[in-house]
Amino acid sequence: MSLYYPLDGVRIVALEQYIAGPLCTMWLADSGAEVIKIERPGTGDPRRNYLPASEGANGEKSYGGFNTYNRNKKSLTLNIQSEEGKKIYKELVKSADVVVENFAPKTINKLGLGYDVIKEINPKIIYAAISGFGRMDGFQGPYSDWPAFDPVIQAMGGITDQIGEEDKPPLFGFLGLADLFTGVVTAYQIMVALYMRDKTGEGQLIDACMYDNLVALNERAVMIHSYTGEVVSRGKEKFQAPAGCFKVKDGSYVSFITPNDIIWGKLCEVMERKDLIDNPMTATGMARAKNKAFVLPIVNKWMEARTKDEVIEKLHKYGIPVGPVQNAGDLIKCPHLKARKMLVDVDDPVVGKRTYARSPIRMSKMKEVPANNAPGLGEHTDSILKEVLNYSDEAIKKLHQDKVV
Repeated sequence: MSLYYPLDGVRIVALEQYIAGPLCTMWLADSGAEVIKIERPGTGDPRRNYLPASEGANGEKSYGGFNTYNRNKKSLTLNIQSEEGKKIYKELVKSADVVVENFAPKTINKLGLGYDVIKEINPKIIYAAISGFGRMDGFQGPYSDWPAFDPVIQAMGGITDQIGEEDKPPLFGFLGLADLFTGVVTAYQIMVALYMRDKTGEGQLIDACMYDNLVALNERAVMIHSYTGEVVSRGKEKFQAPAGCFKVKDGSYVSFITPNDIIWGKLCEVMERKDLIDNPMTATGMARAKNKAFVLPIVNKWMEARTKDEVIEKLHKYGIPVGPVQNAGDLIKCPHLKARKMLVDVDDPVVGKRTYARSPIRMSKMKEVPANNAPGLGEHTDSILKEVLNYSDEAIKKLHQDKVV
């Protein structure tokens, strides 16, 4: 059977920084797209020196905070504030299928490189503009010009209010949630837009909005409020219990949920407490949620008398969803992830082999995801200018002298 990279031949120009844009293009690069990352000469992406870092034998450092979002790309340094830099950028866009850009909306328009300009240069371009609150004409709201970083978007999207204890302040989910989910959704929209272009021959603007994305992710809370008027918030689950993380005999935790009364009945059988199946205090999800002070001590006592492996084995025997609470060390050693080839080892030229999470794209006719290290700053500048834009050696030398690249 022949194997392929599904995006082989697709060129993406990435005017990107931080996380949302870089994650989006890395997933596309993992599927075979050629991603040309545009970076500021001398400094590059602001995450190029984000910790953690490992030091090589010669004292040079490799920064995991950058490498984890930029594998399998090419780096072109370009001063897009200069007229010559803008000219080169526009020439590059002519040859591209997709632009991914996550600068502040006002910034990119001041540079004269927004979608309205780019679509005149290349009408078939798919232009994915990532921002905190959206920028498409006709869909701008009162927050459109607000600066946005992940913790702000998590809070505004209603995620933060649901995490933590009822009598304690709200907590963030894991850092980067808004950026990461936006990167994934933007990659999905790019694929849809490319499919549409195959049918129509036309490019279009993708208005990728972090706020929109987390509201979409928080769909359950929106639905519940619409149906009941209730506000889902931390420590106040009103529809199902028990659910969450439970401590077991060996001091570790397992996570499980009783999503319906059928699973609750099975749990009662496992705990040898069939009397709780029809007990008015525990017969329904809402009753159990209301009477957690009665239910949880019973479940906790059963859990704490057994090891993690015993709990998982017994609950799985009855078809009850349960799993161990794992940390990064557990993931690295996980036999299932190994079988899935979900972790990728990359040879870093500075510090040697490092392990990263692989993009979770798995298709029967797709080649294995490549494992090229994140590019050095400007590593591919000369080759792109020469091979893609047909610049002469003399012209490239002058661009370096003028600090355009």
